[in-house]
Amino acid sequence: MTCQQIPKEESYEFFENIEEYIKTAKSAENTVGLSIGESGCNSFMTSFGSLFTVNTTAKIICKQFIKLYNSLTALKCNSNSNTNYKKCRDFLNYWVNFKLIEAMKNKDNSVSNVYDHLEAEITGTDFSTNLVCIQDINKEILKKMNILYSLYEKYIDLRTILNDESNVNTAKTLSYSNECVNNYNKAISMCKGKKNKFFEELEKYKKKYETLYELVEKRRSDYYTSFVRLTNDNNNIVTTSVLGTTVGLVPLFGLLYKFTPIGQLFNLKSRTLTKEYSNNGKERKNNPLMDYENEQMNLEQERYNIKYHSV
Repeated sequence: MTCQQIPKEESYEFFENIEEYIKTAKSAENTVGLSIGESGCNSFMTSFGSLFTVNTTAKIICKQFIKLYNSLTALKCNSNSNTNYKKCRDFLNYWVNFKLIEAMKNKDNSVSNVYDHLEAEITGTDFSTNLVCIQDINKEILKKMNILYSLYEKYIDLRTILNDESNVNTAKTLSYSNECVNNYNKAISMCKGKKNKFFEELEKYKKKYETLYELVEKRRSDYYTSFVRLTNDNNNIVTTSVLGTTVGLVPLFGLLYKFTPIGQLFNLKSRTLTKEYSNNGKERKNNPLMDYENEQMNLEQERYNIKYHSV
């Protein structure tokens, strides 16, 4: 759907339902036996497959989109009267941005333009969209969303493993929990010491991840040594980020001193101080001679006084 591209504010509201959306998306990404939209997706691949790193990916994403859209419609997310409509719409917008940018040769291509071509090819008698337009998400915001999405994916995987009492999988538990901790710490560092919207979302995730600790305790003998916890304190990480910024200013001051008028000003003051110090040094060097002359004058005065009194 062609629409005006209006820069959107940074929002993570759809992450409130992210577990449900991840489940729906995973199901949609399995397109085996999906016949709906076949001709339209073939046409999209033929016309625009060259935009993708792998030509056939155009068709795969096209079919996945149709299945995902139909699944979200079944959840009644395409009704303005539904309270989940905006969240559902924003999730679909995120999914399209993520999938297309990940697969396209030129990461700077407009997602909305490519999507408009896809929609034009598949819209027909067997499929039509009733959702608002797809918009380009700011690259930095999309990067943050990708990290959050990945964190929740691994959280769901870990919860599934820990709840499965019939099996023990320490290798995956260690791998997934390590990935969560590393990505979480990386995400916190991206906040650059600011408790912004992204930081708030990470705080929500941290609380969610910490609910797994109880499951680990229940299966302590199986997973206690293979599950990595979020031990880093957020305030310490924020402080470290600020400290790192301060330390980074030291080389900057060095460059300013050497190559800018500020450095010349400091040099002028330094030369003035050096000159004053040098003059003071000369005065100190002359002091012994002055002291000697004063002593001679005092001695002559004493001799005069003695002679005067003796007379």
